[in-house]
This record gives sequence, structure tokens and C-alpha cells, in this order.
Amino acid sequence: MSGVRTNLDDLKSRPGNSCAEVAVRLGAQLRRYGREQIGPCPICSTDLTSKTATRWQTKAGGWVCAVCCDGGDVVRLVERAMRTDFKGAVDWLGGLPDDRDSAADNRRDEALAKEEKRRAEADRYRERERAMLYGIWRDAADPQGTLVQTYLENRGIPLPMWREGCARLRYAERLPYFHGTAIDETGRNVPAVIHRGPAMLAPVTREGRFRGLHMTYLDEDGNKVDLRDRESGVLPAKKIRGSKQAGAAELIKVFEPKRIIIGEGIETVLSVWHSLAACGEELERTEFWSALDLGNLGGKAKATVTHPELKTEKGRPQRVPGPDADLDKPGIALPDSVVEVVILGDGDSDRVTTEYAIARAVQRFRGGGGERKVRAAWADPGRDFNDMLLGD
Repeated sequence: MSGVRTNLDDLKSRPGNSCAEVAVRLGAQLRRYGREQIGPCPICSTDLTSKTATRWQTKAGGWVCAVCCDGGDVVRLVERAMRTDFKGAVDWLGGLPDDRDSAADNRRDEALAKEEKRRAEADRYRERERAMLYGIWRDAADPQGTLVQTYLENRGIPLPMWREGCARLRYAERLPYFHGTAIDETGRNVPAVIHRGPAMLAPVTREGRFRGLHMTYLDEDGNKVDLRDRESGVLPAKKIRGSKQAGAAELIKVFEPKRIIIGEGIETVLSVWHSLAACGEELERTEFWSALDLGNLGGKAKATVTHPELKTEKGRPQRVPGPDADLDKPGIALPDSVVEVVILGDGDSDRVTTEYAIARAVQRFRGGGGERKVRAAWADPGRDFNDMLLGD
């Protein structure tokens, strides 16, 4: 295996096989950003000649794309861009040397086959899950006149209509709620269904591609359902399945947006949308996105830091994700047309961790050249924007 690894390292270090050089060979127009290269992604960009794109970046001999939510070495880059397998990518890059005995060749081939199988199985699992969730989304109903509309109206929010740039919400009448495990008829442990009922659905997307599903379970009165477990107590009425990382619920869509207003929850973001629309603000070029939760809004941090007040159960200082973004890890990517971002900060969340997450989001959303204007808008202390809308 060590021989195979050495040969792969040699392959990656050959002239013309760096990540940046291969990206250029694949058609991407890159530009220097410090010691690295940034530009359009050879995998997912629609305009490989864009001079403002910042989604793709080389990092320490590898690469990362904020939209694909992918990254790795140059072999992975060729795999994804050329839609080939591991062996095909190795061959595209020039192949491994053949001047070795047959036993070593066999070991190399076995190692390559094992790596290819591992990657393929992981990709198949993710795609099966994505396809299953997309089927639930596709078969769900228009929310108008359903408990979804009731739920939003209970929160003081009118259901956005398609002609207004519809919030892409749908209604499922009997969605299963999984919690824990159960024994099926064959004696196997399987996920247990503890509830079936109505739910509001929102798609989790990355650059328009469906990646997962956000589900808010409702009761018959259009409020969040109250579910409980003997061991864990109250269960969350909201769940996310599929890939959440670097994804968002793009609620209000427009053509070529210039501004994006983004916050944590769906209700928070739609409360701001409704308030601005009711005040007559021009929203023709503004989109409204939910990042789904605070961690996803800010993305990965470079390191954890000590919280100035919070303690662990043992009374020790609590460590939380810090304010510096780890830009090697993918985060929520915005359309290239966006020049302004407003990040919504809830006033009823822990202020320190929220400030840190927003600081990370600001670093990401500004772009590689700092070309975007990014600012935070805070709800009143102790309240979120929906509380403010309702006057609570």
C-alpha cells in the first residue's frame, strides 16, 4: 500500500498535475489570491471564464468548492469534473508507472479498487437518500389552504404566493417521524416511526440542486407538534434529513438577485420578508434564505474558544466555535450577482455564539476579494424577528 501511495504522490507532483493547473486544463479561469488560486469551479460553474467567481479555491495542495461542498486532491478533482471513476482519473492524469513486478502491480490494483469501491459506495448512499427525500418533496402538496398556511398565519406571516416569488414550501399530510429503533419482522434493528402527521416541507439546496429536506411537524391546529420520549423528554418538532452542510432553504427567489437577507430559521426570515414588504421596501432584486441553524450560517470555525460565561456540566469553561472561519471547509455560497448581504441575528440566542457565527459568515460572504457589502441586523434583546412581528 505504501508503494501505491508513493506512486500516487509522484503522480500528483508531476508538472501540470497541480490542482490549479488541472483546473485551468479543464477550462477554469483562475486568479491569484494570496498564495492560492481562486475562480469558477470546473465541476459546477456555468461560466468558467468568470473574472469575479470565488467559489473554487486551492488549499494546501488540494482544492475546495463552496458550492459543490466538495474538495480533495487532484484525483478527486478529475473524478468529479470528468465524471469518471478513480482509475479513470488516475489514467487521465498520466497513470502510474508499470515498471514493477506483478505482485506489486496486484497490490496496487487491489488498493486502487478498494479506494474506488469506498468512494462509489459513499456516493451511492448519498444519492439514494437524496432521491428518496426528493420524492417526498415532489409528491407533497401546494401549501395554500393547508396547515402550512395556518401555521404561518399563526406566526403573523402570510403564505407567500408564486407570483410574489413563492417561498418554496410544501405540505405533507402524513409524514413519518423517526426516533430510536425498533425490531422488524425479520429481527433486524430499523428506525422506529413514533408519529405520522402533517408537516411543512422546505427543500435544502446548494446552487439550486436539491440536497435535503427540512421538516416542521404540525398538530391539527397548525402549531408545532408536541412529541415526547420517556428517556429524552421533549423531541424537536423540526428535523433535517439529507445533506445540510453548506446548504440553505432559498425561500424567496428572484431573477439575478443583488441582495440576500439570510438568517437561521424559516419563520425568522419570512417575518423580515413580510415586514419589509408591508413597509413598501423595494424587494425586486432581494432574495430571502434560511441557513437552517446557527452553525450552518457561520460554517466551520478554525478553532474553538472559551466562552466568557457558559460552563459545562462539571463547571468547567465551555468551549464554542470561534469567530474565525475555516475557509478550507465549504460554506453557504451565494450567486455571483449578489453585491450585498444582510445577516439576521436573533436576540433570544446566546449573544456570544451568535456573534461568532455571524463573524464567520461575514468572512465567507464577503468573497475572496472582499467585493460584497455584508452587515448584520439584530433583533431586540431577548426576542427574535418573529417575536417582534407579533409584538411579543
